[in-house]
Amino acid sequence: MVKIKNRLNSLVKYVNIADKVMDVGCDHALLDIYLVQEGIQDKVYVCDVNPNALENGKKNIEENDMVGKVIPILGFGIEKTASLDIDTLIISGMGSNSIIEIISSPLLSKIYKLVLQSNTNHYDLRKYLTKLGFNIFDEEIIRDGKKEYVNIVAVRDYVIKTYSEKEYLFGPVLIKNKKNLEYFEKLKSEYEDLYYRNRNEKHEEGLKYLEEIVNDLKSS
Repeated sequence: MVKIKNRLNSLVKYVNIADKVMDVGCDHALLDIYLVQEGIQDKVYVCDVNPNALENGKKNIEENDMVGKVIPILGFGIEKTASLDIDTLIISGMGSNSIIEIISSPLLSKIYKLVLQSNTNHYDLRKYLTKLGFNIFDEEIIRDGKKEYVNIVAVRDYVIKTYSEKEYLFGPVLIKNKKNLEYFEKLKSEYEDLYYRNRNEKHEEGLKYLEEIVNDLKSS
Protein backbone atom coordinates (compact mmCIF):
# COMPACT_ATOMS: atom_id res chain seq x y z
CA MET A 1 0.00 0.00 0.00
CA VAL A 2 1.30 3.45 -0.87
CA LYS A 3 1.50 6.16 1.77
CA ILE A 4 0.45 9.69 0.92
CA LYS A 5 1.12 12.97 2.67
CA ASN A 6 -1.52 14.79 4.67
CA ARG A 7 -1.91 17.37 1.89
CA LEU A 8 -2.98 14.68 -0.58
CA ASN A 9 -4.85 12.58 1.96
CA SER A 10 -7.08 15.58 2.68
CA LEU A 11 -8.50 15.23 -0.85
CA VAL A 12 -9.54 11.60 -0.54
CA LYS A 13 -12.81 12.26 1.28
CA TYR A 14 -14.09 14.36 -1.62
CA VAL A 15 -13.95 11.42 -4.06
CA ASN A 16 -16.54 8.65 -4.14
CA ILE A 17 -16.84 5.46 -6.14
CA ALA A 18 -19.41 6.94 -8.53
CA ASP A 19 -17.00 9.67 -9.68
CA LYS A 20 -15.13 9.24 -12.95
CA VAL A 21 -11.81 10.84 -12.13
CA MET A 22 -8.86 12.46 -13.83
CA ASP A 23 -6.01 13.85 -11.74
CA VAL A 24 -4.42 16.76 -13.60
CA GLY A 25 -0.80 17.53 -12.67
CA CYS A 26 -0.59 14.10 -11.07
CA ASP A 27 3.19 14.15 -10.48
CA HIS A 28 3.99 10.76 -8.89
CA ALA A 29 0.39 9.46 -9.18
CA LEU A 30 0.47 8.38 -5.54
CA LEU A 31 -2.94 9.85 -4.71
CA ASP A 32 -4.48 7.99 -7.63
CA ILE A 33 -2.85 4.68 -6.74
CA TYR A 34 -4.14 5.15 -3.21
CA LEU A 35 -7.70 5.79 -4.45
CA VAL A 36 -7.69 2.48 -6.31
CA GLN A 37 -5.96 0.50 -3.57
CA GLU A 38 -8.55 1.72 -1.06
CA GLY A 39 -11.43 0.73 -3.34
CA ILE A 40 -12.59 4.32 -3.73
CA GLN A 41 -12.03 4.14 -7.50
CA ASP A 42 -11.86 1.27 -9.98
CA LYS A 43 -9.92 3.35 -12.49
CA VAL A 44 -8.29 6.79 -12.51
CA TYR A 45 -6.80 8.76 -15.41
CA VAL A 46 -3.70 10.76 -14.54
CA CYS A 47 -2.26 13.55 -16.62
CA ASP A 48 0.88 15.67 -16.49
CA VAL A 49 2.50 18.05 -18.97
CA ASN A 50 5.98 17.20 -17.63
CA PRO A 51 7.34 13.98 -19.21
CA ASN A 52 9.74 13.40 -16.32
CA ALA A 53 6.99 13.75 -13.72
CA LEU A 54 4.75 11.40 -15.68
CA GLU A 55 7.58 8.89 -15.98
CA ASN A 56 7.85 8.87 -12.18
CA GLY A 57 4.12 8.24 -12.08
CA LYS A 58 4.42 5.35 -14.52
CA LYS A 59 7.10 3.72 -12.39
CA ASN A 60 4.89 3.93 -9.31
CA ILE A 61 1.94 2.57 -11.28
CA GLU A 62 3.99 -0.45 -12.43
CA GLU A 63 5.54 -1.08 -9.01
CA ASN A 64 2.11 -1.13 -7.38
CA ASP A 65 0.47 -3.36 -10.03
CA MET A 66 -1.83 -0.58 -11.15
CA VAL A 67 -1.32 -0.85 -14.92
CA GLY A 68 -4.72 -0.48 -16.57
CA LYS A 69 -6.24 0.89 -13.37
CA VAL A 70 -4.25 4.13 -13.12
CA ILE A 71 -3.86 5.33 -16.69
CA PRO A 72 -1.16 7.94 -17.48
CA ILE A 73 -1.60 10.56 -20.19
CA LEU A 74 1.02 13.07 -21.32
CA GLY A 75 -0.54 16.44 -22.04
CA PHE A 76 -1.55 19.85 -20.73
CA GLY A 77 -4.65 20.11 -18.61
CA ILE A 78 -7.68 18.35 -20.01
CA GLU A 79 -6.82 18.74 -23.70
CA LYS A 80 -6.89 14.96 -24.27
CA THR A 81 -10.12 14.17 -22.45
CA ALA A 82 -12.59 14.47 -25.34
CA SER A 83 -12.93 10.68 -25.74
CA LEU A 84 -12.63 9.83 -22.03
CA ASP A 85 -15.53 9.05 -19.72
CA ILE A 86 -14.74 11.47 -16.87
CA ASP A 87 -16.85 13.86 -14.81
CA THR A 88 -14.51 14.77 -11.93
CA LEU A 89 -11.18 16.59 -11.93
CA ILE A 90 -8.60 16.66 -9.16
CA ILE A 91 -6.13 19.54 -9.53
CA SER A 92 -3.79 19.99 -6.58
CA GLY A 93 -0.49 21.43 -5.50
CA MET A 94 -0.40 24.38 -7.88
CA GLY A 95 -1.36 28.04 -7.87
CA SER A 96 -4.82 29.33 -8.72
CA ASN A 97 -3.65 30.99 -11.94
CA SER A 98 -2.50 27.60 -13.27
CA ILE A 99 -5.76 25.98 -12.16
CA ILE A 100 -7.78 28.70 -13.90
CA GLU A 101 -5.79 28.15 -17.10
CA ILE A 102 -6.58 24.42 -16.96
CA ILE A 103 -10.31 24.78 -16.28
CA SER A 104 -10.75 27.47 -18.94
CA SER A 105 -10.87 24.66 -21.55
CA PRO A 106 -14.12 24.16 -23.53
CA LEU A 107 -13.84 20.47 -22.57
CA LEU A 108 -14.79 21.42 -19.02
CA SER A 109 -18.43 21.25 -20.12
CA LYS A 110 -18.43 17.49 -19.39
CA ILE A 111 -17.14 17.98 -15.83
CA TYR A 112 -19.54 17.95 -12.88
CA LYS A 113 -17.15 18.15 -9.90
CA LEU A 114 -13.84 19.92 -9.30
CA VAL A 115 -11.59 18.98 -6.38
CA LEU A 116 -9.03 21.79 -6.23
CA GLN A 117 -6.13 22.57 -3.93
CA SER A 118 -4.22 25.84 -4.19
CA ASN A 119 -1.97 27.96 -2.00
CA THR A 120 -2.47 31.25 -3.88
CA ASN A 121 -5.11 33.71 -5.09
CA HIS A 122 -8.26 31.95 -3.92
CA TYR A 123 -10.34 35.07 -4.59
CA ASP A 124 -9.88 34.87 -8.36
CA LEU A 125 -10.37 31.10 -8.33
CA ARG A 126 -13.70 31.33 -6.50
CA LYS A 127 -14.85 34.10 -8.85
CA TYR A 128 -13.93 32.07 -11.91
CA LEU A 129 -15.68 28.95 -10.63
CA THR A 130 -18.99 30.80 -10.33
CA LYS A 131 -18.46 32.31 -13.78
CA LEU A 132 -18.17 28.75 -15.14
CA GLY A 133 -21.40 27.66 -13.46
CA PHE A 134 -20.05 25.93 -10.35
CA ASN A 135 -21.12 26.36 -6.74
CA ILE A 136 -18.64 26.00 -3.88
CA PHE A 137 -19.71 22.86 -2.04
CA ASP A 138 -16.90 22.54 0.53
CA GLU A 139 -13.64 24.17 1.62
CA GLU A 140 -10.85 23.26 4.00
CA ILE A 141 -7.55 24.76 5.16
CA ILE A 142 -4.64 22.33 4.95
CA ARG A 143 -1.18 22.92 6.40
CA ASP A 144 1.81 21.24 4.78
CA GLY A 145 5.06 22.27 6.45
CA LYS A 146 5.23 26.04 6.27
CA LYS A 147 2.66 26.26 3.47
CA GLU A 148 -1.09 26.59 3.80
CA TYR A 149 -3.36 25.28 1.07
CA VAL A 150 -7.09 25.66 0.62
CA ASN A 151 -9.15 22.77 -0.69
CA ILE A 152 -12.10 23.97 -2.74
CA VAL A 153 -14.69 21.48 -3.94
CA ALA A 154 -17.02 22.90 -6.58
CA VAL A 155 -20.00 21.25 -8.27
CA ARG A 156 -21.90 22.29 -11.36
CA ASP A 157 -25.43 23.44 -10.68
CA TYR A 158 -28.38 24.89 -12.58
CA VAL A 159 -28.87 27.56 -9.93
CA ILE A 160 -25.68 29.52 -9.25
CA LYS A 161 -25.28 30.92 -5.77
CA THR A 162 -24.46 34.58 -5.32
CA TYR A 163 -21.48 35.15 -3.05
CA SER A 164 -20.51 38.35 -1.28
CA GLU A 165 -17.14 40.02 -1.68
CA LYS A 166 -16.24 38.75 1.80
CA GLU A 167 -17.08 35.17 0.75
CA TYR A 168 -15.05 35.44 -2.45
CA LEU A 169 -12.08 36.73 -0.47
CA PHE A 170 -12.13 34.34 2.48
CA GLY A 171 -14.39 31.46 1.48
CA PRO A 172 -18.16 30.99 1.95
CA VAL A 173 -17.59 27.68 3.77
CA LEU A 174 -14.38 28.59 5.61
CA ILE A 175 -15.80 31.67 7.31
CA LYS A 176 -18.61 29.64 8.92
CA ASN A 177 -16.42 26.93 10.45
CA LYS A 178 -15.40 27.61 14.05
CA LYS A 179 -12.31 25.42 13.75
CA ASN A 180 -10.85 28.09 11.44
CA LEU A 181 -10.86 30.77 14.15
CA GLU A 182 -7.10 30.59 14.73
CA TYR A 183 -6.45 30.80 10.99
CA PHE A 184 -8.57 33.93 10.63
CA GLU A 185 -7.07 35.53 13.74
CA LYS A 186 -3.63 35.06 12.21
CA LEU A 187 -4.84 36.43 8.87
CA LYS A 188 -6.38 39.43 10.64
CA SER A 189 -3.03 40.19 12.28
CA GLU A 190 -1.30 40.01 8.89
CA TYR A 191 -3.87 42.36 7.35
CA GLU A 192 -3.42 44.80 10.24
CA ASP A 193 0.32 44.93 9.51
CA LEU A 194 -0.32 45.45 5.81
CA TYR A 195 -2.92 48.13 6.41
CA TYR A 196 -0.85 50.16 8.88
CA ARG A 197 2.12 50.01 6.51
CA ASN A 198 0.27 50.86 3.31
CA ARG A 199 -3.09 52.37 4.29
CA ASN A 200 -4.76 51.27 1.07
CA GLU A 201 -8.48 50.58 0.58
CA LYS A 202 -7.98 46.92 -0.33
CA HIS A 203 -6.33 46.07 2.98
CA GLU A 204 -8.79 48.25 4.88
CA GLU A 205 -11.72 46.36 3.36
CA GLY A 206 -10.08 42.98 4.02
CA LEU A 207 -9.38 43.94 7.63
CA LYS A 208 -13.01 44.98 8.13
CA TYR A 209 -14.21 41.62 6.81
CA LEU A 210 -11.72 39.71 8.96
CA GLU A 211 -12.85 41.53 12.09
CA GLU A 212 -16.42 40.48 11.28
CA ILE A 213 -15.38 36.88 10.62
CA VAL A 214 -13.38 36.59 13.85
CA ASN A 215 -16.19 38.11 15.92
CA ASP A 216 -18.78 35.81 14.31
CA LEU A 217 -16.67 32.70 14.91
CA LYS A 218 -16.00 33.65 18.50
CA SER A 219 -19.70 34.08 19.19
CA SER A 220 -20.84 30.95 17.35
